[in-house]
Amino acid sequence: MNHLHRTSAKNLLNYGLLGWALGAVAVPIYIQVPYLYSRIYEVPSAWVGVILLLSRLLDAVLDPAIGLWVDRRSGGSKPGKSGNRYALPLLLAAPLLLLGMAGVFFPFGNTPSEYAASLMVSLIVVHLGYSFASIAYQAWGAELGHTDKERSTYVAVREGVGILGVVFAVSLALETNAGLIFTVFAFMLVLGMFLLLNFSPQPDQAAQKALQVAESPLATTFHTAQVGAAAAIRKGLADIVQPLRRQNFRKLMSVFLCNGLAAALPATLVPFYMRDRLGLGDSDQWVLAVYFLVGAASTVFWVWLASKIGLARSWLFGMVLSIPAFIIVITLGEGDLAGYLLVCVVTGFALGADLSLPAALVARLIEENGERGKTEGTYFGLWNWVNKFNLALAPSFALGTLQWFSYSAEMAKTEAYQNMGLLQQLANDPLLWVYALVPCALKLLAIVLLGRSGLASLNQTTNNTTIGSTA
Repeated sequence: MNHLHRTSAKNLLNYGLLGWALGAVAVPIYIQVPYLYSRIYEVPSAWVGVILLLSRLLDAVLDPAIGLWVDRRSGGSKPGKSGNRYALPLLLAAPLLLLGMAGVFFPFGNTPSEYAASLMVSLIVVHLGYSFASIAYQAWGAELGHTDKERSTYVAVREGVGILGVVFAVSLALETNAGLIFTVFAFMLVLGMFLLLNFSPQPDQAAQKALQVAESPLATTFHTAQVGAAAAIRKGLADIVQPLRRQNFRKLMSVFLCNGLAAALPATLVPFYMRDRLGLGDSDQWVLAVYFLVGAASTVFWVWLASKIGLARSWLFGMVLSIPAFIIVITLGEGDLAGYLLVCVVTGFALGADLSLPAALVARLIEENGERGKTEGTYFGLWNWVNKFNLALAPSFALGTLQWFSYSAEMAKTEAYQNMGLLQQLANDPLLWVYALVPCALKLLAIVLLGRSGLASLNQTTNNTTIGSTA
């Protein structure tokens, strides 16, 4: 396919529309579900944190294996059709996502313990479906770009369209609009799958042909005539961790871990912060919509900037830009809607960098490491594993901390609290620690790690032997 037409509006839309449904999956789970189940269904917040942790950890263990399975699947026999190695994982994901989200939105039971059990089962199903879909989807996109600009454009469109799903989800209160949210989500999931599998640009045919002769993972595992079962398992594990042997990928993962956790902690607590500290209600959910819309719009800027100064340097600039916002949120109090709107605009603009650049940087490293068309699934399986570790750790740490220090919604409204100075409030309010101070420290650590990694010095003409160094 002509490179000038690879990023046409039609190709970008056909590839990117599925991101809407995946965005609508992720946000209710890590932003709205903790508040919904702890406040509406009266499940103890520590329980909710543990459920989110366990369900994501169980799922995250499978992500690298799913990525390897995606890589080992052979391509389709009809070039140009949707029968590539990414089609089956996507088709498997659809019913799992529909069933799991239905369970999350409409839990079974009448008591907090029954609601907790229902949530646990539903989340396991959702996360499994999300793993199949996101790994295959990201790996597919990684094969479509041949330059940093193309890579970041596909990622930006995928994540930008995903933001539209996010905005839809956060603009409606989950406790009163679950039916509408689920109906629209189901429609967009089916439509996005249809366009992706039938009309999106296909992965490189050369890579597909190479994969057609690859032995299936099932045959490899049970081909005991040549190797024993133990040896096959060892080989599978070795293939799963192969990307971690690349020093550049290990460095990138450490940055992603710190930066992702810095984002996941405030995302978990944003409903608590808005309602408890600022006194905002459901009618003020549009503030979050502004945050995500600014993030989606800013991807255009970040793609342009990456084409000028590189992916890693642009990402570094985005991290630095978000630091002042963590300081501002500490100073806000009851009714400070305008101040919080400013925070949402600044952090939303920085969010665009997180959306469009890290995954494009992974695709860049895959090509520089000489593994294009071979190991995209494995790389993004490990990438998703780190992302889910962040999303698993954040709720358990955040909600567990609030419960450990006996946090209550009325704390910031008491006269004694309001008469305290800012430093005293910081010392007595665990919500501020976890919502602002800890994320700020993690963001600073991510900045230091990225600055020291050497990745920011890369340019588009870097030789493979330099980038593909191993420890």
